[in-house]
Amino acid sequence: MKSQLESVISLAPVQQWVVDFAGGTDLSIQQVGGKAFNLIRLKQHGFAVPDGFCINTDAYQYFIKETGLGQDIYNLLQLGGDTVYAKIAALIRGTAMPEPLAEAITQAYHRLGAEAVAVRSSGVDEDSAEYSFAGQHDTFLNIGQAKAMLDSVRACWASMWNHSALVYRARQMDHATPQAIGVVVQQMINGDTSGVAFSENPVLGQTDQMLIEACIGLGEGLVSGRVVSDSYLLEKTPLRLRSCQINHKPTALLRGAGGETEERELDAARAGQPALSEPLVLELASQIMQVERLYGCPQDIEWACLGERFYLLQSRPITTLPPVGDNGSPHVGQPDEEVADRILWSRMDIGEIFTGRMTPLGISFAKYYQYKVHRDCGIGLGLLDLGKQDEYMGYYKGHVYLNVAYTAYLLAQTPPGLDQSVFIKRFSSAEVDVEQYLNPYGESHRHERHTPIKTHLYWLAKTVQEFFGAKRRAQAMVASRYQEYDRALAQDLTRLSMVELREEMTHCLEYFKAMHVGYMPFYINAFGLYGVLEELCHAWLPQEGKHLQNRLKGDMSNLRTVESARDIWRLCQALDKYPEVKTLFMLQADIGRIATALPASAQGRDYLARELEPFMRENGVRGREEMELSYPRWVDDPTYVLQMIKTYLQQGYEVENKLKSSGHSRGIDTDRLLDGLPWYKRGVVKTVIRMYSACSRMREETRMSMITSIWLLRRMVYELGRRLTEQGVLKHIDEIAYLDFSDLLLHANDYEDAASLFSRNKIEQARRQHYTYLDQAEPPLTFIGSAHSAVPVKPPMAGEHLQGLGTSSGRVSGRARLITDLRREAGQLQKGELIVARFTDASWTPLFALARGVVTDVGSMLSHSSIVAREFGIPSVVNTKLATVLIKTGDWITIDGDSGVITIETEREERKPC
Repeated sequence: MKSQLESVISLAPVQQWVVDFAGGTDLSIQQVGGKAFNLIRLKQHGFAVPDGFCINTDAYQYFIKETGLGQDIYNLLQLGGDTVYAKIAALIRGTAMPEPLAEAITQAYHRLGAEAVAVRSSGVDEDSAEYSFAGQHDTFLNIGQAKAMLDSVRACWASMWNHSALVYRARQMDHATPQAIGVVVQQMINGDTSGVAFSENPVLGQTDQMLIEACIGLGEGLVSGRVVSDSYLLEKTPLRLRSCQINHKPTALLRGAGGETEERELDAARAGQPALSEPLVLELASQIMQVERLYGCPQDIEWACLGERFYLLQSRPITTLPPVGDNGSPHVGQPDEEVADRILWSRMDIGEIFTGRMTPLGISFAKYYQYKVHRDCGIGLGLLDLGKQDEYMGYYKGHVYLNVAYTAYLLAQTPPGLDQSVFIKRFSSAEVDVEQYLNPYGESHRHERHTPIKTHLYWLAKTVQEFFGAKRRAQAMVASRYQEYDRALAQDLTRLSMVELREEMTHCLEYFKAMHVGYMPFYINAFGLYGVLEELCHAWLPQEGKHLQNRLKGDMSNLRTVESARDIWRLCQALDKYPEVKTLFMLQADIGRIATALPASAQGRDYLARELEPFMRENGVRGREEMELSYPRWVDDPTYVLQMIKTYLQQGYEVENKLKSSGHSRGIDTDRLLDGLPWYKRGVVKTVIRMYSACSRMREETRMSMITSIWLLRRMVYELGRRLTEQGVLKHIDEIAYLDFSDLLLHANDYEDAASLFSRNKIEQARRQHYTYLDQAEPPLTFIGSAHSAVPVKPPMAGEHLQGLGTSSGRVSGRARLITDLRREAGQLQKGELIVARFTDASWTPLFALARGVVTDVGSMLSHSSIVAREFGIPSVVNTKLATVLIKTGDWITIDGDSGVITIETEREERKPC
């Protein structure tokens, strides 16, 4: 048996170290590595492979032997422990190459004559039918000088000792010590578009389908998750494009002027265009099928397209995890079949924060909430029976669903919840008929130990306790968020040891739980009081029409969400004290350059310290889709806030005047409507309005504490991600979106090795699953049993109008502004346009001060867009399901916030708004 020393110093005679692709057809994988072997084979069979050469494994052996590193490596291996691998890699990177070897590689580089090259590792056990090693070894792009090329070659050799690669090797191959590694040096193809292709669908397991993912610029951005891509699904026999998902692509990885790779923003026109035309997709697909036939097994291929010519950058067998079956059910447990077939699922207004399609990190964080937090929220609601955690929530195609049936069943143990139909109807949509719905869990609550009398008395005691303690709890929660925010800003997480980081994570998890438990009663009570107001209006003022409760003045203009728009307007007004900063906002179009310039001048620093920092203390933890940990908050990335300052400044809009005007008109309307009621009914309605408004204000204030707790956990997750990136486990910090929150907790608590928890296969599978969900149509908002049983939403026929739910009164016409990426597109909204979006949340509030109306695919009477639109006095129609599909930017549309009808006139001539 070879000793460890012999395994790192080959005694074989030195062979030719550098071989070009054309001359390497007789070489084996053991001589050049898997990646080089596959590229040589592709080139041999006439595929377009960028010109290049291989540095064979003998070169690595010669380097180790001639420099004396073999003995050093052997000595380090005898010490044991994970840290020795990093030391070995550092030795290899820091040791100069022997002159003959360096000269041979440099000459080959000059003969290649490329302006820039890619230097790629090629392990001897890599890219085989059994083992992928995808992403375990290093690659270097846009290398433009001989010295940098030699440094990259040594770095590729060193990457053989990457901890993640060693763990992968030990797990898959029963030995961890690497033998040798080759290197590929190729002409760099800075393609117009790049991507990956799978000759079989690796996510759905469809052997008769092919999947192509394409992004603008370098494919490294797609693989690392840094940029958005388009996806194309093809049928193989006959070859045809089955479907495609063209996404807005705000950024791309491109080669900079100095040869460096940089992420740049794309202009709006290019960002919205398909990465590949259909003819090019079919041309690429044809080549992929030829490669599959050559190798005789499904292939995972990286490619680049320059002009209309495709280059194949590498090919390896597909070795991803088996696909997860799709039975259409969000359920995470094993319910009785009869129950499962009758469960009502909904994703309408789920906790006000589970919005949009979530990343794998977001979904796993939602599951943490389900199993570690949600149960205790029921205690504050006065529930004696807290039920089974598996039944609370479900997950389907990247969305979080509430088990409405089970929630209604648990609420039925309280007097207000005895009539389950109220709750069930509130969370249903037109996709399901719940008029005759029977709850499979039971039409009344039953428990072997908790009788109805017992559960009602428990609820009553908790309600009394809540009545007297709500205000004090809200004040304590508000105070705590400021304390936690200040504490976090004063803390440097990068300086904490893993033990200290673990303690901080524990603190943040406990605060997260406390804030959600404290917030839930405010949310449910506001929900219930709105329902009472709705019933009173329906019973006592039926002649005034539906949804009268939305026209009544509730003095809610000081909600924390609405206040954020005022605060941005104040930031805009404050610019008068900083003329240099105001000029910068007026003249500089690039928000990124504004952000860079502010701390570079004395006035800019003053503006940041005196104006922006206090604003962030009040509003900085806001962000889009707040339960999605991968999205930055305003304090993490102030770009959105700076964009809104610039927009307000340019368009000259005063938020305060709009809110006052809306409040005044609604106040007059409320007095007129209520004056017709008998005095006692008028008193009841006004009391309910006051209670609803007070509860809503406390809900908004404590909600800020709740989302502060989420931001605190996000900081911890990204610090772990930063460290994983430094260790080479992640290619880029953005890959954190494809990790599992529970795995991060295991890593933080030192229960399992990082390389095992976050393998490249797991990351790639999660990324592909996420993008597959993005490629597919949105699943139904509500359904019974299985999403497959839901009736698809049909677009309106010719002559018909789009129908939604009117949630804020009024009728207005104007130009539509479709916004799919808030961070990138917020600055494009023009005053007086009508917002069209999938949904809105608190981070959208500043835009409502500019818009004359809002339309969303998703929503209800109590969703963000409905509440905020009412306070700004603009019409709102939600739950249209198809608005973002049917309406494009520039279309002339009419919104009727009373009837919920939207009229679309795509070809209408410009006219004055009505």
